[in-house]
Amino acid sequence: MTICQVSMDSKKDTEPRHMVFSRMETIISRMQSRNNGIQITKKGTFSGYDLIAWLMYYYCRDNTNEAIHLSRFLLNYGYIFPVDLKNFNIKNEKSATYRFQAPKYWPSNNMKFSNQELVIYLLKRSMRNKQKHALEDFEEAMLNKLLKFLSDETEFLRDQAKEQVKLRKQEKREEKYLHDSQERAFWRVQKPPPGQIRCLDEGPSRYFQPSQMISRKQKNRDLLQKEIQYLKAAIDKPRMKMSKVCECNFQRNSLYMEYDPLIDSNAAQPSNPWTSDNTAMWDINQDDVEIPTEMRVKKWSLSFEDLLSDKIGIVHFEDFLKKEYSQENIRFWKKCRELKYCPKSKLKDVSVRIYSEFLAPGAPCEINIDGKTMALVNENTKEVNPTSRFVYEPAVEHIYALMKNDSYARYLRSDHYKQFLEQASQNHNKKRLFGFTSSTKRQASPQLRRRGSTSSDQFQGQETAEIYEGSFHSYSTGNLRELGNTPRRSPSSCNPEQTLLKTELVQKSHCTV
Repeated sequence: MTICQVSMDSKKDTEPRHMVFSRMETIISRMQSRNNGIQITKKGTFSGYDLIAWLMYYYCRDNTNEAIHLSRFLLNYGYIFPVDLKNFNIKNEKSATYRFQAPKYWPSNNMKFSNQELVIYLLKRSMRNKQKHALEDFEEAMLNKLLKFLSDETEFLRDQAKEQVKLRKQEKREEKYLHDSQERAFWRVQKPPPGQIRCLDEGPSRYFQPSQMISRKQKNRDLLQKEIQYLKAAIDKPRMKMSKVCECNFQRNSLYMEYDPLIDSNAAQPSNPWTSDNTAMWDINQDDVEIPTEMRVKKWSLSFEDLLSDKIGIVHFEDFLKKEYSQENIRFWKKCRELKYCPKSKLKDVSVRIYSEFLAPGAPCEINIDGKTMALVNENTKEVNPTSRFVYEPAVEHIYALMKNDSYARYLRSDHYKQFLEQASQNHNKKRLFGFTSSTKRQASPQLRRRGSTSSDQFQGQETAEIYEGSFHSYSTGNLRELGNTPRRSPSSCNPEQTLLKTELVQKSHCTV
């Protein structure tokens, strides 16, 4: 307890997790007590079975899982370590033996270490018996990397490692084994193998200590006034409840769900490319199509932002504004959007053209904004950098609000939008029908082009051609010669079997259509 109290009291400011360490060190000191502590052998080891049983009796109330979880915390934070360091884990077995870590290696005393200390430790192990102290693959890679990084200190670090190896050889065998295992367990916790978690990782270090923070008595009048202003602004700041946020998010998701082809298969027109081999949806939803899909046009009515996010929607909305003699609003908005994303070398020229076309007195496409907004724009052009991308932002916000609140509502109620929506739905249904009939014709026409066919095949091809009247087929010279010699059969001249076959073909074609 004394070691724990001294280590914690001296580092309350520097160690952010001193409360966690103090509780763990309290458990360790209680384990080491002579009266109620854990059973320890003469070699200073204890079994994993005794460790779990002791934790269950004093802390975990006969809960084995909680006892194992707590013991893993003690192991990963470096308060205990297994005798066999190759199996760095907790086992509820009597054959698994563990030791207590020395207080100088506790995380409360050794939270930070330098690269030089790590290099010296790795060099010491590389200089000793390779059967007992051989470096693992990741440790060798770490050592080579650090030696390149500390190339100017390599000789000094090697000398330090040699001296420490000489001092270690002078110790007794048992002490030397104990010190080696304690040091190796410490670096195993500080630098675990790749793929394993280091429990001692921390966030960025702070540049001040809690004791250095300004107390309320040391604050002067200016700091107190700033704090009062900040608190007043925080009170007036609108805040939304979490329940309201979830409700709004749910409403938005339910509104846009039917327009998402991944969720609703009906949104994928003409077919879903994720469930079929037909990729026509990508072609008809491009920006250069003449008539978009029905779902794409319907989505424009959800919000003004959805309309402006579609290039075809902007063109169609601009045609509507042209009929209402307010086309300059959308053109001004488009030019200002180009100003935000144009190259820096063209900023000045684009800005001058926008002002001369839309904002200057007597401009050819002068927009309708109030005097207050125009004053803000003139102030920005004088005070703000003329090459700024947001000089006309007050006018853009005014025009955007005007289009959203006035023009957009009239656009949705107009025949211009309703006729385009109806045209999109008819075009979609027509494409689906024509796609089917064209595939049927392609299947029937090769039978008429094939040479050397039998009489039954020729009859079937002729009957199929009679079903699709008005369709044109190209014939080879041999087929034309045969058709010229053989007169075309009429329905009355056909025998009953041929008439029945023709009736079945007609019924099949009507069913498929």
